[in-house]
Amino acid sequence: MPDLIVTGTLCTRCGACVATCPLRIIELPEGSLSPRFTDTGAARCIACGHCEAVCPTSALLVDAPRLDPSTYSPPSTPLAAEDLDAYLRMRRSIRHFRPDPVPRETIEGLLNVVRFAPTGSNRQGIKWLVIHDTAEVRRLTGLAVDWLRSQREGGSRLGPHFNVAGMIRSWRKGNDPICRNAPHLVIPYSDRQHPTADVDSIIAAAHLEIVAPAHGVGTCLGGFFQMAAEAWEPLRQALSLPEGHRPGYTILLGYPVTTYRRPPKRNRLDLTWR
Repeated sequence: MPDLIVTGTLCTRCGACVATCPLRIIELPEGSLSPRFTDTGAARCIACGHCEAVCPTSALLVDAPRLDPSTYSPPSTPLAAEDLDAYLRMRRSIRHFRPDPVPRETIEGLLNVVRFAPTGSNRQGIKWLVIHDTAEVRRLTGLAVDWLRSQREGGSRLGPHFNVAGMIRSWRKGNDPICRNAPHLVIPYSDRQHPTADVDSIIAAAHLEIVAPAHGVGTCLGGFFQMAAEAWEPLRQALSLPEGHRPGYTILLGYPVTTYRRPPKRNRLDLTWR
């Protein structure tokens, strides 16, 4: 159960924490020197940290055993909106990777940023599996190809949309149409019983795709591997996720071969106002 710790000498009783709390479980009674949880507040707190983040004097913090105590400074200067817009337009799905590995500490650093991505009810239930050994990536990719073979032989919804037979032939020739010869796979996973598990995983994957290029790392959402990981028992067993957990969305990761110079064109915005 979270604690609300207030340094009274710093608190100015501005009420920002009370106003920003999404569950309205912080109060500042008349005559009180500092804010506090309501009677049921501690039991209901989801440790979102909004109260801590909004405090102008750093007088307040949320403390709970599950929280990493590390603190981070805000940006020294605001990020210009036009710079962020330009950066996001340059995001690319990388399908040609260099063979040299990305250091483990680089990947861990990326995921330490991505863990700040939003989750349903601030559950923060995303866990990560990183297949760093490239030989293991190739072995798992072979299992995904086995799933493709089963789709070709039995008929599936893939047929009208993808050249399954051609992908299998490409694999036999030594190519990799599934994981694109990425040296690593990164897989967010979560308890399948939670109603927001799938969405939380997708949001986490999207955040990784956004932050990775700033560190010189390329990513691509691995749709074929993901479908296989969900449907093919040999691959599920090989991933060996904890009981009751399912892979969220597989991400191919490595250093890109190509340097992109400008954003490509995209479909026009399809927007409805009401």
